Amino acid sequence: MEREVFNYIAKIIRDYPTSEMYINRREQELMNKFQEFRDENVGGGRAQNRKDESIEHMAITLAEDRRLNNLKKNEEAVRKALQVSDKITEAIIYELYLRENCILTLEGIAQKAHLSVAAVKKRRIKFFEKVAEEIGI
Repeated sequence: MEREVFNYIAKIIRDYPTSEMYINRREQELMNKFQEFRDENVGGGRAQNRKDESIEHMAITLAEDRRLNNLKKNEEAVRKALQVSDKITEAIIYELYLRENCILTLEGIAQKAHLSVAAVKKRRIKFFEKVAEEIGI
């Protein structure tokens, strides 16, 4: 796996605990856009039978927003990879990427899990490959 791809996936995994907050924030940004004051008192009166399509436009905006879809896809990829992983791999990923303050290094995790450092690295790479496959990289 290339270094850039590895670092990109590591960033996605590190953002997983806060991804729900990012998704909610982006949805709120899209639903509550700033609208500059528009003077609608130009010309005659308002149309009497004008259909309000604001909800349809909002649904389309939410469905087509690229950033929101990427956030959801990344969260789903990490969640699926965690679900199919064994307990030792989950512990490795948690200690290295999901924990707020990382305490252990690869050597410390290897000692704690009674594995070699190479075995820990292999499990980490397999997990990263699962995430990359889910994302489509």
